[in-house]
Amino acid sequence: MLRHAVATLGVGALTLGVLGLGTTAAQAAPAGLASTAAVTTATAEPPAVPGNLLPDGRFATGFDGWTAVRGGTLALSDDAASGAHALAVAGRANTQSGPFANVTGKLEVGASYRMTGKLKYTEGNATQQFNFTFCPTNFNGCADYGHTFTKGEWGTFSRDFTAEAKHAAAGWFFVETPWGSNALQNFQVDELSLVKTADAPPAPEFTGLEKVQTKPVGDHNPLVGHKFGADPHHLIYNGRLYLYSTDDTQQYELNSKDANGLPTQSNGYGGITRLNVMSTSDMVNWVDHGSIPIAREGGAAPWSRNSWAPAAIEKDGKVYLYFCDSGTGTAVVVGGSPLGPWTDPLGKKIIPDTVSPEYIAGGGFPAGMWLFDPEVFIDDDGQGYLYFGGNSQIGTAPNVQGPQNPKSTRVAKLKDDMVTLDGNPVEIDAPGIFEASSIFKHDGKYYYSYSSNFQVNEVPGQYPSRGAIAYMMTDDPMDLTASKYAGVAFQNQGTFFGAGNGGNNHSDMFTYKGETYFTYHAQTRGAAWAAALGTPGATQGYRSVHIDKLEFNADGTIKPIVGTRAGVAQVESFDPYRTFEAETLAWQLGVSTAKTTTPSVEFPAHNGGGNMVLSGVDDGDFTGIAGVDFGAGAKKVSALVKPLVAGGTIQVRLDDVDGAVVAEIPLGDGVGNWTTVEADVSGAEGEHDLFFVFAAPDGADANTDLVEVDHWSFTRDEGLPVTVEAATRCAAGKVALTARVTNGGDAPVDVVIKTAFGSKTVSALQPGTSTSAAFATRSAAITAGTVDVDVSAGGTSRSASASYAAASCG
Repeated sequence: MLRHAVATLGVGALTLGVLGLGTTAAQAAPAGLASTAAVTTATAEPPAVPGNLLPDGRFATGFDGWTAVRGGTLALSDDAASGAHALAVAGRANTQSGPFANVTGKLEVGASYRMTGKLKYTEGNATQQFNFTFCPTNFNGCADYGHTFTKGEWGTFSRDFTAEAKHAAAGWFFVETPWGSNALQNFQVDELSLVKTADAPPAPEFTGLEKVQTKPVGDHNPLVGHKFGADPHHLIYNGRLYLYSTDDTQQYELNSKDANGLPTQSNGYGGITRLNVMSTSDMVNWVDHGSIPIAREGGAAPWSRNSWAPAAIEKDGKVYLYFCDSGTGTAVVVGGSPLGPWTDPLGKKIIPDTVSPEYIAGGGFPAGMWLFDPEVFIDDDGQGYLYFGGNSQIGTAPNVQGPQNPKSTRVAKLKDDMVTLDGNPVEIDAPGIFEASSIFKHDGKYYYSYSSNFQVNEVPGQYPSRGAIAYMMTDDPMDLTASKYAGVAFQNQGTFFGAGNGGNNHSDMFTYKGETYFTYHAQTRGAAWAAALGTPGATQGYRSVHIDKLEFNADGTIKPIVGTRAGVAQVESFDPYRTFEAETLAWQLGVSTAKTTTPSVEFPAHNGGGNMVLSGVDDGDFTGIAGVDFGAGAKKVSALVKPLVAGGTIQVRLDDVDGAVVAEIPLGDGVGNWTTVEADVSGAEGEHDLFFVFAAPDGADANTDLVEVDHWSFTRDEGLPVTVEAATRCAAGKVALTARVTNGGDAPVDVVIKTAFGSKTVSALQPGTSTSAAFATRSAAITAGTVDVDVSAGGTSRSASASYAAASCG
């Protein structure tokens, strides 16, 4: 749940307080090394690097410009990668006490750079990661570039990167071992350079964040483009999939922003008191149900301060929604539906408030353990389990548990009421754990997954990579010892989505409609904003929910999951012939959603709560729905709207925002009043993507809000109502197929009956009459098939069909 930067800030503040700033080469040098900052040498040196933004990294005659800001001593060494000298650091007291160079104002957002260097160490592990790091002067929000070196050898590091906002804000460049790794060996560096390889591209034209296409048409990630959400968790209720998430939009609204609306303040999470909820039945069209007030005044649990990282489950028709009150504990509210109404069954936290005092007094929750990020699971036998906890280093000396095996998460059984612990929590030894517990069951195995911390040293098969989703496989949901470690399921999001999309990782795994899915968050919406403003990477930690497929190897292990913008496939066609919410979205541009007190027509089981309307609708804005099956054709479209200006229209288009217009709905002149408007539809047949495009009246300001929309509805074109029946029988040992077509309309129709065994045309089939056709198959057995019928009259046509089962006369 918490970002690496938050943890780094805490350690950085401690280091500054203990060591102080300004430690320089004037301190004592290690034995055998030159201690002066200027040494003359006749040894041939490599040429200076043109355009080097760092102080001279060849260390030919000294190390002017290089300092030991956070401890340690610097000196020249005769053991060099090239030339006469390298720069050696010794006497290190912490993992940020390497050589520092000032880079204030030297990096430009959007420009490309190449960072190179050589490094050697002779103590400690056989291999060791070192980080080449950019940090602001307060050490909050650093950019680390790691490389693994081999002991006793000079190794070469090289990295090309595009500067993000955090690079431009950097005050220091330095070389270090990873924070918290306890790797404090001496080391030497040589040939350090940082050069610009390309200027930043011209900033694109920009008119406003609401006009940035954060989810391009055709992509299915992020799930919605109009709001933020993080730490997703699934719920399946009455066959429908719901996703709950931390409401990052709330924190974005509270924090500072520049003139364009781009956040200038990191997420921080402290103001989040709501949880988002959205739902789908087809995996790509999502209904925005708004947010659930949880913490503080007006919330379901007003005694709590925050609501982060939800976990939900259904039991006996009730929804149990768990959340963490910042890092201090885990609580639950209970709803009569996925949207409430909500009750607070305890009036306090489950963790730690209801945990036995003896367990706590006995050290059950070591110092530094976060009691957050709940996960809930009900096994096939009805037993419930609650998982929670986190942090990369817990406990006090001499029993500190570091980043390799923090043992910072726990599992406890739940009683039948799902709100009472059944016994004390049990320790989980998840290698490299940081936070974000999740568990599900597949083919009899339990899969416990979690996010790894940012200090763990990766060992394939034993310890995960940093900031990844790792997992364990077990036969018992409470047996989670380190031996159950199975590997990494998903690398850090930055691996897949680039600048600004790293940071904390949080996921959930689940099965729905026969497929297994992986939901997680990435900062893609913020990244799209930053790219539009020419400031790539300036996402500030505001996250969006994604889903990708999860697949298994033959031995049950998880295939590496790839984060994509394409997302997952639609699992069923969308039915337009009903009343459905206007805030059903596969794609959108410009629109937002707002809560309304009017009960939902589509979701009456939600007790009238959670209904939303489209709002913030300007000229050219649109919403899109994927895979809409119009069948034989739509006749009319209607909408419940509240016009905010007179004379606007809604264009109904197929396949693209600029696709064919099949209807144009006039909004009318009833400004400020809810009214139903409709239009005839022409040409909407078969399956298409559907777009509602909003158009302002002539002369209206381009930024004027046009309308609010509650719901849509289509009606079928029943102009050629025919029915088709198919049957088989045996005749002389052969299968005969019979088709019957009935004209239920009020005018004659022409009919063409088509089968795999022949066709028949019937002209002018009269209203209220039927025609039958028999087809000899000349076979004793046939497979299942369909009878297809083309119907036409007066220039209008449609198709119909009927299926028949396999038949045999043997």
